[in-house]
Amino acid sequence: MRFTLRTERWYACELIGDEFDEDICSYSPIKILKIDTSAGVSRTLRLEFYHANYPEGVRDKVYNLRTIERCQKFMLVKSLGHSPVRIMQIYEITYDWITRHFPKLRPDRNNLQAWLDQHL
Repeated sequence: MRFTLRTERWYACELIGDEFDEDICSYSPIKILKIDTSAGVSRTLRLEFYHANYPEGVRDKVYNLRTIERCQKFMLVKSLGHSPVRIMQIYEITYDWITRHFPKLRPDRNNLQAWLDQHL
């Protein structure tokens, strides 16, 4: 079984690229709004998502992506529209992931998806 994105769900996302400071990564909860795989090109998709760790007003994103790898617990994709290169690793979001990367947040452990909808 391979990792599959679903619309209207939150995921953990690590953006990897030369433009990011420290460990070349930027972390963000993302909510998948729309997935379009009908481009006709193998391993490509158009992903519309809400990027919670961007400034207000520029959080709605649309990326054209090429799948690098799709495993059981994550997917690794490359943005086709960014220079320098931007890689995204997307996987299930957890309470521990949120509190590790955003220590000021205290989400509801029992209903994480609903908490994210209300607070991000």
